[in-house]
Amino acid sequence: MTVIEHKAESNELSLCLMSDLHIGGLHVDYNLIEKELKRAKDIGAKILINGDIFDAIMPGDRKRYRANNLHPRMFEAGDDMIGESIRWAIEILQPYKDSIMMIGDGNHDDAVARYHHIEPVKHLVIALNGRGDATIKYGGYHGFIHIKMPISESTGKARWANYVLHYHHGAGGGAPVTKGAITFSRAAMWLEGVDAIWRGHTHQRQAGRDSKVSFNPKILVPSERVITKDVLTLRTGSYIDTYTGTSSEELIKHGRKDGYAALWDAPNLPKGGLMLHLRAGRNQSNPNQPHIPKVVDTLEI
Repeated sequence: MTVIEHKAESNELSLCLMSDLHIGGLHVDYNLIEKELKRAKDIGAKILINGDIFDAIMPGDRKRYRANNLHPRMFEAGDDMIGESIRWAIEILQPYKDSIMMIGDGNHDDAVARYHHIEPVKHLVIALNGRGDATIKYGGYHGFIHIKMPISESTGKARWANYVLHYHHGAGGGAPVTKGAITFSRAAMWLEGVDAIWRGHTHQRQAGRDSKVSFNPKILVPSERVITKDVLTLRTGSYIDTYTGTSSEELIKHGRKDGYAALWDAPNLPKGGLMLHLRAGRNQSNPNQPHIPKVVDTLEI
């Protein structure tokens, strides 16, 4: 698992969580991508992108490829569709590169690596970092984001509060009935020490909280050894319009442009990412441990 550590400059930090951009696809809301990136930059948030940067459904994909589902720009570069996808992603993300903390892989990006022997997200990160001051981390498919936030002491020294987010692009089907709830239940079974669990992949934009109980034998007072902790569960949506209107005349002239999800009879889903606000301070919720720093998370949907 990739481990990415970030030291915040103050006790407040906002994280713009995005995934499933699907750059190169026809039905992508590129204006919404731009809107969320711009807002993140304007408020000083750090941007994290959890996979499927590229749509990257190539002609060799017999299951999902349809020429009408690719953006016309993909055909302008001839055989260099992957290269054109990377160049387009650079154009979109370049103005925000100093705000981006991490970019990771998704199953669409991974398919390019497996079948075409090039890792597009890695090349994107290298290109965005260039020779400048950008320090975007390549997140791979899964890992931990460790946020360290300073709290000023009366002595003038700073203590650090910690916030740990586990990310994985996601796997499996769309889970239209359970909406991915089982995924978070399973993750909570084997993940320890995290404050938030983040997934993408299914395009279900949702959030919730689970609560975990643990036992700490190192605490002196027996009654205080039982520790409860809430864990935030996050799933960022995509930027794809599953259904768009057309006419019979357009179908005859240009052919069907239904996406894969529409042909699968999938539901229309809310688009976009999530904004997570963090604030570090004293542990006011536990009067027995007021000296221990604590990070409070607030989700903006």
